[in-house]
Amino acid sequence: MSTSSHISVEDLYAFHTIDRELFARLVIDLRRDPGYSMLSLALFLWFSNIGFPDVVVKLRSLPDAVVDVVGEEATIILRYLETGTLPPTAQPNALENLIPTIRGLMDSRLTFQFLQEQRIRVLNGVSQFMEDVCSRAFIDIVQGLAVIREREAASTSVGHQPFVMPTNFGVRPPLVPPMAPTVPPRYVVVPDPIAPQMGTAPMNESLAAQQERTMFMTFSRGYPVSEVEVRDYFTRNFGDCIDSFQMEEVEATQQALYARVVYRTPAMVTAILAGRGSVRFVINGKHVRVRRWVSQNRT
Repeated sequence: MSTSSHISVEDLYAFHTIDRELFARLVIDLRRDPGYSMLSLALFLWFSNIGFPDVVVKLRSLPDAVVDVVGEEATIILRYLETGTLPPTAQPNALENLIPTIRGLMDSRLTFQFLQEQRIRVLNGVSQFMEDVCSRAFIDIVQGLAVIREREAASTSVGHQPFVMPTNFGVRPPLVPPMAPTVPPRYVVVPDPIAPQMGTAPMNESLAAQQERTMFMTFSRGYPVSEVEVRDYFTRNFGDCIDSFQMEEVEATQQALYARVVYRTPAMVTAILAGRGSVRFVINGKHVRVRRWVSQNRT
């Protein structure tokens, strides 16, 4: 019998605290379009994942006026990625002027030449982060927003349009070749928050100390990885180093996309990362990415 437990929805929310804060600012405080706001977060997360500066972290300390401008510039990028067209006022020789704030937050590394040359790659990356992260980590905010909008509509004569999750961004033919079979919107099957919390630290160990030996592990869609495979891989390569393993809780017919792993010592986390922010392993031909677990704040 397996002794593992599952990652609760609360822990997923905690890991993406900063991302959730920005999404809430965009759709609740600034009343921006929920679909494009969610896609904007997916875009920023993908950029950060491939090595660009983390826009989400930088925006946390900036005023709403700047966040609003960034939301507008992100929408320009997303519409360009979807349609290949730019605003009619765009100057061919000065496309970067359309997104000056985002470029500033990214240390001027993002260019439209990159977007043009890597358009399919960006589309696919955004689509994957939408499916794997945003549609799961923001669902309660979307549901809360729907309640707010319905109440506002009930108090006025203005009708309310329900929000539909943009699940097919980046896989709309003929722009992008099909990547995977169409799946139902992720928010339909996200379970309610689970009462049991993931693992408890020993009585003589603080939660902060336990986090020093904890890592967040993500798996590629379509390539399911089991706890047995992970334990076997790390045991063969690092010895008996895993203290506990907690997989995302999903329906029996679904694939878990992430897990939390607690190692026996903080030194093991340091050894695995070797000075890097994240590391990719190939376990039985399937890609697995690991990074430090951060329960409340991403640095």
